[in-house]
Amino acid sequence: MKEYVVVDLETTGLDPYKGCEIIEIGITEINQDKIGRNYSRLIKPKNHIPYFITEITNISDDMVENEEGIEKVLPRFRQYLGDKTMIAHNAKFDLKFLNYYLESLNLEPITNYICTLEMLKQVKSYKGKNKKLETACSYYNIENKNAHRADSDTLATAKLFLTIKDEV
Repeated sequence: MKEYVVVDLETTGLDPYKGCEIIEIGITEINQDKIGRNYSRLIKPKNHIPYFITEITNISDDMVENEEGIEKVLPRFRQYLGDKTMIAHNAKFDLKFLNYYLESLNLEPITNYICTLEMLKQVKSYKGKNKKLETACSYYNIENKNAHRADSDTLATAKLFLTIKDEV
């Protein structure tokens, strides 16, 4: 059975090409269809975290003040991920950020991934109003205690993946 790493990012906005940065990265491991380690770490951005982002994520400038920057965190993350399959909900968003910053650090981009949002589109029994993680979690009775925080979102995404993987 494959080993997966579920990944979620919290960012300062929607587009790394417009100066938006990663402020939290979370992972949940899946091995042999069992959920393993669940972890997240804050990342100190070069710029201030916009107020509206703090409102959504509860991540403030004070919280990241003493954290390492992306140039220290991302190489270790990339090495840890290796050739494992990454899973993310709306993977295009996370990959846009990850690959932008990986490229800026001359590190290998991530190309091996599964997107649970795309999986939901193929699940005939899913009758959710939309494909948002929050809606899918509600539909499948998956608890996401602290939505919009990377560790909680990755754990919810891991549970979603394990719930729907056999329906795709």
